[in-house]
Amino acid sequence: MDTKEESFESCMRAIDTFKSSDFIMVIFGGSGDLSQKKLIPTLYLLFKKKLISDFSILGFGLPEMDDREYRENIKKWIISFKKEAFDEKVFEKFVKNFYYQGADAKDESSYKKLCQNISKLSKNKDDCNLIYYLAVPPIFFPVIVDNLSNKNLCRDRKNAKIIVEKPFGHDVKTAHTLNKKLLKAFNENQIYRIDHYLGKETVQNVFFFRFGNALFEPLWNRNFIDHVQITVAEDIGIENRAAFYEEASVIGDIVQNHIMQLIALVAMEPPANFEAESIRSERIKVLKSIKPLKTENIYDNIVLGQYDKGMIDGEEVNAYTDEKNVKKDSKTPTFFAGKFFVDNWRWANVPFYVRAGKRLKKRITEICINFKYPPLRLLGHKCRDIESNSIMFSIFPKQKIELRFNVKFPGMENVPYPVDMMFDYKDVFKVDYPLAYERILIDAMKSDITLFAREDGIEAMWNIVDPIKKAFEKDKKIFKYKAGSTGPKEAKDLIEKDKRNWMGF
Repeated sequence: MDTKEESFESCMRAIDTFKSSDFIMVIFGGSGDLSQKKLIPTLYLLFKKKLISDFSILGFGLPEMDDREYRENIKKWIISFKKEAFDEKVFEKFVKNFYYQGADAKDESSYKKLCQNISKLSKNKDDCNLIYYLAVPPIFFPVIVDNLSNKNLCRDRKNAKIIVEKPFGHDVKTAHTLNKKLLKAFNENQIYRIDHYLGKETVQNVFFFRFGNALFEPLWNRNFIDHVQITVAEDIGIENRAAFYEEASVIGDIVQNHIMQLIALVAMEPPANFEAESIRSERIKVLKSIKPLKTENIYDNIVLGQYDKGMIDGEEVNAYTDEKNVKKDSKTPTFFAGKFFVDNWRWANVPFYVRAGKRLKKRITEICINFKYPPLRLLGHKCRDIESNSIMFSIFPKQKIELRFNVKFPGMENVPYPVDMMFDYKDVFKVDYPLAYERILIDAMKSDITLFAREDGIEAMWNIVDPIKKAFEKDKKIFKYKAGSTGPKEAKDLIEKDKRNWMGF
């Protein structure tokens, strides 16, 4: 057996030996959209993989139902999520761990009963791993935290932690207020502000690719990198989230959290060690180094758009303003393209181009590192069109890494030709990589906060996008684009005026 095979077997043994500790999870919004589509199906997959075993899940919320009805609904949700993964025998063992408390989150008396249910499920042990998951709209966060605190279920409860879904505030002021509310009830190391993008395998591999390979880390700076591109494109519309999207827009849904976290991951300095706080601190340093956009030049660096009707996969789809519960005169942006600069020694004058949007040509998430051209073009005019090298981290639909470099095209002439060297997760490992929520949930269970946002990181991200939001709220400058396109023409102009082009699609 060679060294590579031994390493592979060793890694597999490490994965197979992990088991979560016993835990109780209280899901506020236990029958809501997030619980149905993401949270509960993910817990089922973890159980099926034998990564969790001894646990209890208590759904909390409306509508009223008993345990039996809740368990029947859970079966429907899991089948809808991934029918091919459903196993009746596994499910029967899994669903026995689920209970339900029909309750209004604003009703103080509901929390007295919650205390009783937690005591019953924990068998009166105060040291059990207790997780609160806020799978509810942000408007409910303060009242839930206040009621948990009043019942001594927060900082005073050993091994208690809280997972908070986005959006985390709608500007830096509201984010700061929410942080204060949480920190009054919990310690910072008990608070898990979730960003599922950081749970994706290829996203994490940006970190390992850089710091685990001496071949690339010396090149990861302004001397060799020309620019960075990040694309988070979706072909779907807003679905049934009009109320959320009208409030958050593409800025609050994607840019303030996912995009900023991806920039931080690409641009961070090597951490002093592999501990969670060291890694989180380096990400936050990047966020605090992103050059603020000034009001007078915001639209030189930012393009906002809204999708019009168009064709996707051969079917006509509505314009944003024709979506259910959206106002006909809505100016809510569904597309964002922008140029940012990380104002530090490593990245000075290297532009980070980002774009994100709904109802685009296809669903794709990519990070592309574009290197500078060779200082001299080879062999005269025949090689004037030589391409620059690039590294593409594909996060969706495939999880892969591509390195593009130039070779000589076969024949008598000296003609350069770009080729790709590709690593694909599934082709190499022959195993299913975990879904983002699987990784995030397991990390929370074992109290690993590495992939979760810190208080100052959340506020730093809002500090970057707040000027953009304020400028837009003032003049509502927005460009229409056809559904099924790559976005408004102005987004193409934004990068082409710098003599560069968008990669990917």
